[in-house]
Amino acid sequence: MNEQQQKFESYLDEQIAACKQRSKLLAEDERMDEGKFEKIRANVYEIFKTILSVAERVCGKDDLAKRDFFLQKAEQIPTSWAASYEKARQNGDIEKMHIESIKLDTIQEIKDMCMQIWEETT
Repeated sequence: MNEQQQKFESYLDEQIAACKQRSKLLAEDERMDEGKFEKIRANVYEIFKTILSVAERVCGKDDLAKRDFFLQKAEQIPTSWAASYEKARQNGDIEKMHIESIKLDTIQEIKDMCMQIWEETT
């Protein structure tokens, strides 16, 4: 694993831990819905941490191929979230819209950080 991947994986780990901590604190404060939203955010980070490890296995030592594989999945996977958001909007399902927007916002943060980390050292 190269320096960029290590830095990116550390970022994902930190975000997962922070989301889980916020979820726990919100639950202790009896703010269950907000805690649930933090768990959703943590799940998105975990999904993409898994994709990062898959990129490592699939692409071997080709760092650019790993980054491209990761970014391709970061574009593909959220398409169903965007469709679900749109369907919820059409049906007036505010809670579902909020959940899907959390996922979409989180993946945008992940993609932005991925590009930032890769551009720092290339």
